[in-house]
Amino acid sequence: MGRVFHRTVERFPERTAVVDRDEGVRYTYEEWNDRVNRLASALADRGVRPGDRVGVVMQPRVQAGTVYWALQKVGAVFTPYNIRAAADEIEFLVGNTEPEFLFYSSVARRAVDRARENFETTDRLVYVDEDAPEYAERFDDFLADGSHEFAVADADSDATSVILHTSGTTGRPKGVPRSHTNTYAASTAHAIQSQWTEGEVTLGLMPIYHTMGLRSLATTTILSGTWVAQRSFSPRQTAELIESEDVTGLYLVPTVFHDLVKSDVADRTDFSSVERLGYAGTPMTASVQRTVRETFEPSVFVNHYGSTEVYTYSTCSWIDEKPGCAGRAGINTRVRVVKPDRDGTVSPTETVQQGELGEIIVDASSPEAFDGYLDRPEADEKSFNEGWYFTGDLGYRDEDGDLFVSGRVDDMIISGGENIYPVEVENTLDDCEEVEEVAIVGLDDERWNQVVTAFVTPTESTDAVDFAALADYLDGHCRESDDLANFKRPRKYVFVDEIVKSNVGKILRRELVLDDLDVEVHAEVDV
Repeated sequence: MGRVFHRTVERFPERTAVVDRDEGVRYTYEEWNDRVNRLASALADRGVRPGDRVGVVMQPRVQAGTVYWALQKVGAVFTPYNIRAAADEIEFLVGNTEPEFLFYSSVARRAVDRARENFETTDRLVYVDEDAPEYAERFDDFLADGSHEFAVADADSDATSVILHTSGTTGRPKGVPRSHTNTYAASTAHAIQSQWTEGEVTLGLMPIYHTMGLRSLATTTILSGTWVAQRSFSPRQTAELIESEDVTGLYLVPTVFHDLVKSDVADRTDFSSVERLGYAGTPMTASVQRTVRETFEPSVFVNHYGSTEVYTYSTCSWIDEKPGCAGRAGINTRVRVVKPDRDGTVSPTETVQQGELGEIIVDASSPEAFDGYLDRPEADEKSFNEGWYFTGDLGYRDEDGDLFVSGRVDDMIISGGENIYPVEVENTLDDCEEVEEVAIVGLDDERWNQVVTAFVTPTESTDAVDFAALADYLDGHCRESDDLANFKRPRKYVFVDEIVKSNVGKILRRELVLDDLDVEVHAEVDV
């Protein structure tokens, strides 16, 4: 990947490579390469060698991109951590990956302050913002020690380039080593499957510790395009960046699209530069999809389905005809749907019939697929079988052979002996104008085993809502739906101000438990 960056610099040195409004910078590839070289040489002078790991905790910003490309030139391993990680989580991540240095920004200062004394593997900290703590070196000072010239290390294409981590919603995050081949194969496939073109201008909003953020950066660079960094989402700033920087391609999670198109800035923003839209991370409901289409009027609108471990499983560019469809296998892999069974005895050959729910598995020989978790052989044994990766996702193929994802195997609700999948209920309720957001979970129930429960944020201000009447209305909507069997409708409604989500917009269903809910509950209504 270091050579990939160098090729683009040679090809279009005068083109704008990165824009970071918060830092007040706009670098050409030649200018950015100068900073990348200086950082790479400074790291090498401090003893960082190919294969060594360097930790990073910061938002999408020019320094993050500089660290990434510098490490690729050195042949070292870019190891980003979740910016929302608490001190004990940072301590775990550092201990799990043993970085030579830790680069971080003010967003993680509190967590690092509290965790650093327990770091057993590194005391070499580099701070990228002003007012660096006394125990950390300033980023600009570190950079000043480097040379303007640096020869790209001769890294093996199968060597580790990046270590990402799974979200860890069911326990400690698992490290996911990704090779240079993995990143290059996934990035070039992303360009093809998203129909991005040479010179693409993309919004670097997705976290760099997540596959979407890293892939956006790498793909944009391969295409000699411009990466417009944005540290965090706000409708006003996001819309302004899209309009003023003539962003042509967006690759975001549905939550960001939802909040952007429903904000008051959407109607007064010129989005005409945007030609290509892609989303991933979690399903997009049909109503949000329609609004996004109407707002942007893109020429390309693609659903990407994948994971940290394999990147792309499948893509669908015909979602207008089939909302929510995950489409067909990506160009680098194969996909099957097999009998859902978590005891590890199901063979990859035990496929289900079209229309029948099963677990989605993908070909682990894909050039996008990882080889196994970092120091977690028991997780490897659970996830791999006969050369296939078992995703833990439930889905089915329709009569045309197109793939649909119904949720996680672990999220399945068993109520009165019936299997119910949250996504299909959420799709039904999301059609209601009175519903801003909805999440479906199964709460423990003595009679039913689990009762289907809808956590709802109303469109109206909660001060003006008659919650009992709204619950009755939503229940009637579900009863009248042609797409939802009666036994699947929610029997309990919980009205809240927000739905608990991960940092990439995935609903954290396991945290939607009434006895331990962190958000205010306005009403609980049984129907």
